[in-house]
Amino acid sequence: MEIRLTETIRAPIERVFALTNDIDRAEEWLPAGVKIEKLTDGPTRAGSRYRETRKVLGRLDTEIYEITVCDPPNRSEAVADGTKGTAGRGLFRFRIEFSPAGPHATRVDLTGTVTRMGCLGVIAYPLIRSVLRGHSAADLAGLKAWIERQS
Repeated sequence: MEIRLTETIRAPIERVFALTNDIDRAEEWLPAGVKIEKLTDGPTRAGSRYRETRKVLGRLDTEIYEITVCDPPNRSEAVADGTKGTAGRGLFRFRIEFSPAGPHATRVDLTGTVTRMGCLGVIAYPLIRSVLRGHSAADLAGLKAWIERQS
């Protein structure tokens, strides 16, 4: 299953990329209650890992994400193996592509995919897709508002 969202942020691409990928500051723009714990030292790069905890369908869900692509200022990608987290199944992948949308604006294209959900994925597809879309849209809206306040 896949969702796609697009947002235009009024800030230069280098700034949008840098702030989007600053794991240490993610709680400043993520919705209230979402917790992020960086698990690796140094700047964000391919191989960086973080633990994300958020309420999903009324219960706390914790997954460990690894940055698999960090290509400034064009693209980043994070993946979580749900068998190692609260979900107990699935592979969660979030790809963000950045492109100029004018001299001081950036187009952000977010693609989220969930695979390896087994029978649960077939049965609960509409619910899982709705939750994924809702959380991703809230995250993207928070990111946009936060970056534009800083510009």
